Amino acid sequence: MGSAHAQGAVEATGAVEARREALFVSMLNDPSNLDVAFEYAMLSAQVGDYEAAISTLERMLVYAPNLPRIQLELGVLYYRIGAIEESRAYLEAARRAAGTPPEVSQRVDTFLAEVDAQANPLTISGSVHGGGRFQSNANASPEQSIIDVNGVPIRLDSNARSQADVNLFALADVHFVYDLKNQNDTIEANIVTYNSVYADISRLNLQLIETQLGPSFGLGRFGFDGARFGVYGIAGATMLGPALYSTQYGAGALFQSRIVDGVLFDSRNEFRVVNYNNSQNYPTVRLQTGEEFSTVNTVTASVNAQLLLQATAYARFVSARTSFNAYDEAGGSARATYFFYLPKAGLLADDAPWTLSLAGGGLYRGYDGPDPLINLTESEEDGAWWIEAGISAPLQRGFSAFLTGQFRDQSSNYATRDYTNAIVSVGISKRF
Repeated sequence: MGSAHAQGAVEATGAVEARREALFVSMLNDPSNLDVAFEYAMLSAQVGDYEAAISTLERMLVYAPNLPRIQLELGVLYYRIGAIEESRAYLEAARRAAGTPPEVSQRVDTFLAEVDAQANPLTISGSVHGGGRFQSNANASPEQSIIDVNGVPIRLDSNARSQADVNLFALADVHFVYDLKNQNDTIEANIVTYNSVYADISRLNLQLIETQLGPSFGLGRFGFDGARFGVYGIAGATMLGPALYSTQYGAGALFQSRIVDGVLFDSRNEFRVVNYNNSQNYPTVRLQTGEEFSTVNTVTASVNAQLLLQATAYARFVSARTSFNAYDEAGGSARATYFFYLPKAGLLADDAPWTLSLAGGGLYRGYDGPDPLINLTESEEDGAWWIEAGISAPLQRGFSAFLTGQFRDQSSNYATRDYTNAIVSVGISKRF
């Protein structure tokens, strides 16, 4: 069967070359016959004779200037031989031409994007979110005023009980990719910053920054098309209230793969060393200093143009200077996002979709040893679940307005860690 296939390929190639020779003779006899010239150029490109195809198409423009289909094909051919500026010139001419067919315009835009990527190996993308948030239990504390501590009823002061508060927040996530032009290999960097300021509970004011940097390698060279592997370093710092709360450094590894069309698997595994710093508001937090290992595995499925499904499973293992601050945690979540369009009205845009999302998840956390100040014999065990619903409306100039609501419930054998929290967030975001 293999030899028959090879023989068929040879015969097909021979037929193409014979047709090219016949077309070449026809062009010599009738240089103005554009149909003959175009077929000769396309067959030349098919067999890899790009120079013949390019010279033929350029001669055609002498007889028929400003034909967008010819300019498109010239742009594609120059792109294939690495002549980026010539490719861009022809593609942009095709885009400017009057009466360009829609299918030609679509191909022009596709190849112009490729040309831009070739000309500028650095791409920057990301998102910025800002807004306000209300929490019914901002300090994640018990609602009751009296709790049991080592068998003794203790009355909590107001700072140790549930407190509602509002805050302003800003989140920025910026991703840099430098294409090494080597089988889909890249250098990637990510910077995340988060800032929040509370109206009443100032000790919860948070400033966070984390950076990740490292190479990522396409695995097509090993026969795994649509897959990649990367490693990266991690560095970050957190301020809580007016003082430095923690610093961290570490390393991570990622693996991404297309399982089937429309289904992507993403796995991220990270190791961190976290150093905590005592402060007036958090005088014993240094006891939490230690190491962390986490694994987060996500499957994202694009069901159709309107529905996106996502499922995540994760585990986290945290060591500390004291056993009652060390714990293991495992959990998961699921999210469904629905995209739809509505007519433009006021500040709303009609060229981007609205989104509706519904999500939920849960976790279990078990600590390594009992906290003698709370329970002399039992280690802390927490179970939590949450649900969330949100809507995002597209605005003009690429902005979106969002509204989300979330309810979180945590149950614990330590009364100090038993709480519920209702959260409502509203704000503006922009992706770039």
